[in-house]
Amino acid sequence: MTTLDELLHRPGPGPHRTTLTIDGHAVETLADLPPERGGLLFVGLNPSPVSVAAGHYHQGTLGRRFWQRLVRAGIIPAGTPPEAADDALAAGGHGITDLIKAPTARDTANDAALTAGVGGLWQKVALWRPGAVVFIYKRVAAACAGRPLVERWGQLDGVALGGRPCFLMPGPYAPEEDVDEGLNLLRNLASSLGNEGARPGR
Repeated sequence: MTTLDELLHRPGPGPHRTTLTIDGHAVETLADLPPERGGLLFVGLNPSPVSVAAGHYHQGTLGRRFWQRLVRAGIIPAGTPPEAADDALAAGGHGITDLIKAPTARDTANDAALTAGVGGLWQKVALWRPGAVVFIYKRVAAACAGRPLVERWGQLDGVALGGRPCFLMPGPYAPEEDVDEGLNLLRNLASSLGNEGARPGR
């Protein structure tokens, strides 16, 4: 059982491996990186084994593309290497977690497992109080919305976690036009929250 102190702890730079008890078993995974109050909270599906081995979020091929997009959006500084990107994100006042904490090589979770993770995520959002929640993948966003999504990316109408607005990033294979527009929205979102305590990457 995760304690309140553990949920509120903001780890410093370095490997973020941790061991959690999941379904009665000790599982090595990645620790949450909570945002500062008012920052952005990015939510993925679950860690990949390559990321857990590295001790940092999103170290696979698609994951590194995610970090490149955050550089383009100005959320983390240009030139940040992928293995230090989650530390740069946290240094900017933002955070990252996963809907499901058990690592798998691919998206193998069934819908019930995703739905089961929503309550824990809601609790984290209520405690951390980010300015907004940004879903990295559409399947995670749909599970949290409780409905199929017609939105390809952008703000999710009528969807909030802990009273916080929710946004969806363009998918990893989205057309470049969608990516450019989505990252511009993300850039503006981070800037609008900058006055509330978060420090967007410079």
